[in-house]
Amino acid sequence: MPESAPPVAPFRIDDELKEFIESGVAILLGAVDAEGHPRVAYGWGPRVHAGGDRLSVYIERARSPQLLSAGLRQIAVTFTDPVSVRSVQVKGQMLELGEPNEAEETWIARQRDAMTVSCALIGDPPHMIRNLWMDDTIRIDLTVERAFDQTPGPNAGQPLVSSEARAGEVVR
Repeated sequence: MPESAPPVAPFRIDDELKEFIESGVAILLGAVDAEGHPRVAYGWGPRVHAGGDRLSVYIERARSPQLLSAGLRQIAVTFTDPVSVRSVQVKGQMLELGEPNEAEETWIARQRDAMTVSCALIGDPPHMIRNLWMDDTIRIDLTVERAFDQTPGPNAGQPLVSSEARAGEVVR
């Protein structure tokens, strides 16, 4: 009887990665529709939930009809710091869509302001960055299953190892 594969520890976002993800980074969400066509949208205001195994990201309803109609199941979210170009991609399963409440709208505004500051540091005028966003957003909640380094360079595409895995759990 062949041996079964060892259990795979799900990826958990640790405190350092949480700080990066919530720091005002540029965000791109991607999914594939039923016909296999890629669908993308800009994201805002990422929030890592307690435990590091769930994430919420907000997208603009008017700019995201193809993504929202893609029958979201598997989602990839890429976070990039405009200054350092550090990039991380998280992959997971869509849990639910929801309307942001007032506290979440305040959170999104703070994240957008932080991104505007970062972009200004590399020469993008703040008014140009502010023209990128719309107010009508929808929340996407997703699981965090895997994460990858997407920073340009020799390690791009390499899986990230969660702190639990570094402590001895098995990873894929």
